[in-house]
Amino acid sequence: MKKKAIWLIALLCVGLCFLFWQKSRLTALLSERLAQQHIQVAQVESQLFPAQLSLYNVKFQQKARWFFFEKIVLELNPIALFGGELKLNEIQLHNGNISNSQWQGLNFSLKPTALSWQDVVYLLNALPQNAPLNLQKPVQMAFSAQATRAASQIQLQGNVQLSHNGLAFEQLAGQWQFDHPLYGDVDTMALQLKQGYLRSEMQDETSHYQLDFTDLSINQIPFSQGKIQLEFQPHFINGKLALAPQGEIDFQFYQQSDRVQFSAQNIAIEQWLALFKLPVLATGRAQLKGQVALVKQQIEQGQASLQIINGKVKNVNLLAIVAQRLPINYDSARLQHMDSPFERLTTQLIWDQQKMQWQNLQLRDPYFQLVGEGTVDHVSQKCDFLVNINLREKKYQNFRLPLHFFGDCHSPQYKIESTQGLKKQLNDLFKQRLSR
Repeated sequence: MKKKAIWLIALLCVGLCFLFWQKSRLTALLSERLAQQHIQVAQVESQLFPAQLSLYNVKFQQKARWFFFEKIVLELNPIALFGGELKLNEIQLHNGNISNSQWQGLNFSLKPTALSWQDVVYLLNALPQNAPLNLQKPVQMAFSAQATRAASQIQLQGNVQLSHNGLAFEQLAGQWQFDHPLYGDVDTMALQLKQGYLRSEMQDETSHYQLDFTDLSINQIPFSQGKIQLEFQPHFINGKLALAPQGEIDFQFYQQSDRVQFSAQNIAIEQWLALFKLPVLATGRAQLKGQVALVKQQIEQGQASLQIINGKVKNVNLLAIVAQRLPINYDSARLQHMDSPFERLTTQLIWDQQKMQWQNLQLRDPYFQLVGEGTVDHVSQKCDFLVNINLREKKYQNFRLPLHFFGDCHSPQYKIESTQGLKKQLNDLFKQRLSR
């Protein structure tokens, strides 16, 4: 019995000595590899229980930018270490920042299923050069990330697979909490992504990225599937968002002036209005072209031209109002609906943090035409529009119905602004018919 205990203690001592040797070997190998990659480390500490290496005040450069982390912890797989293999159970990066960037307080946690030391070597070689990841086999890991910018915070978590072709994401969830509302009272952007695939390449010293995604939702607004393409230039970013089957958006972000120019084709306008908690006054496929100015991560002001073909005005039946007061032949079935179909709507939108103006509003219906202007208050969700409606039938083209819509945008009230001119027109028409 004593011999077995002695043998057990001896084996344990040999195992511990081997583990300590492996740990010392790894520390030396890591220091050598970091020096080769020009990664500066002030101090390296190691411990056996738990088996991990801690790197303090880590500093490295990538594409003229310096990255700094107060501490990086590499947690080792003790079973693999005992067997002579070096594998990582977790990588933690604490309190990092990037030079010439407003993003600070970077914290990451990576939990790979099987990340070998050779994979780490490949990553250290590839990442500074933006080269393909020359991994022995795809590496899967769960991750979480946090960062701050001014007083806003961003959090992201999910599962990712690293391969030589790019990054594949699953069950991605994130939240961007703004210090001040981005627009109106939108102070949070919550993201859910079922699947995504990110790839990158260099062309003429310009970085290009493409993210293909499935089942994306932002603030619970679904965007089905599509892709985002980004091209990073020295002073601006070119981007393209393609949503299937929900249209496309081209945009340019100018970093110096915090200005975004955009052009959208065939987008579902109601989704984007709902995203920013704006009243949905009209639905349909829209064309938009304009720009917005950002101040401290807030949409300070903007303007855009809007056109919608074959859409609907929400929550008001314009034909029912017209049919009660003007001589018109109409399809009675259309009076049963709460919304108003139209052939074409155009307007110029101008907005700030409180209100959106609808200027030079023009709407074309099979029976009438509408022109006017109005405002939407984002906080109170109140609308105020003054419009004139004219019949399209040639003999009644001079008839004009002036209307004032006001109150809750979701159930607006209306009144006729002036009835004197309308009464005179109807009396004249009545006299003409009697004289025949």
